[in-house]
Amino acid sequence: MKRKSLIYSLLLAIIVSIVSGSGSIHAAARNITDIVKVTKPTEIKVGEWKSYEIAITDWTDADVTDHDFTPTSSDENIIKVVRKTQWVSELHAMNKGTATFTVNIGEKFEPYVFTVQVVDDYTVIPEPTKPVVVKEATQAEIMLQDLSDYTDQLQLIVNYEKKAITTINQYKVVNDSTRKTIFLALNNTVVPNYTKFVSGLKNIKPNNNNAELKEIHNYYLAGAKLQLEGFTIARDSLKTTKINFTKFNAGDKKAAEGIKLLDKAETLLDKYTKKYFE
Repeated sequence: MKRKSLIYSLLLAIIVSIVSGSGSIHAAARNITDIVKVTKPTEIKVGEWKSYEIAITDWTDADVTDHDFTPTSSDENIIKVVRKTQWVSELHAMNKGTATFTVNIGEKFEPYVFTVQVVDDYTVIPEPTKPVVVKEATQAEIMLQDLSDYTDQLQLIVNYEKKAITTINQYKVVNDSTRKTIFLALNNTVVPNYTKFVSGLKNIKPNNNNAELKEIHNYYLAGAKLQLEGFTIARDSLKTTKINFTKFNAGDKKAAEGIKLLDKAETLLDKYTKKYFE
């Protein structure tokens, strides 16, 4: 009665892409300036304040909008940081001196460090504004991001699939002595949980511009629907003390048809992985 789950193959594809180095949108030790343009002062007069701001220039980092770019001052007796938003802060000059600022947004990026001097009168020529270069995402980065976003949606319903498949795979033989146990497992755990999984799967939307991922999803959904039909038919065949083996075998056959479609989805996923991440 062994049945199939595909979520683990999807997660494996994500892991493989990162290990192989293709998943650069998740790579470690990038510079903050790779994804943002920084506007900062180099000098402030005592008693004044100037703005520290960032503008996002590269949106390929999945959670860039969640980063907090507030700098930390090395000495707030010289310059105090007043946070306005996660992207904008005010640097208030308190006393003469030099303060060093550090912006740390997690292990994927090297800390961004800069210094600002507090003076009586401005002496430093402002830094010339550098043109902003917007980096275009590579095809591999786009396809990995699409797969990652798709898997994130699956994570919301994966426990339903896991519970159903783990439960049904515990049973190998259906006979008079196991009928009631398997019926209760199908009726109380497998069918309810897999029904919730299929319902959630119908609402998942892969990137509409990614035809390959949409095809994988369509096979995944079609296979899951057939497995659910098989579970339901098998359950109904075990309702009475006399097993309806004709009906049970029909359910088993229906689920097997579903596995074929899930195998097809897995094959397409393997092709997707090799194409973009190897």
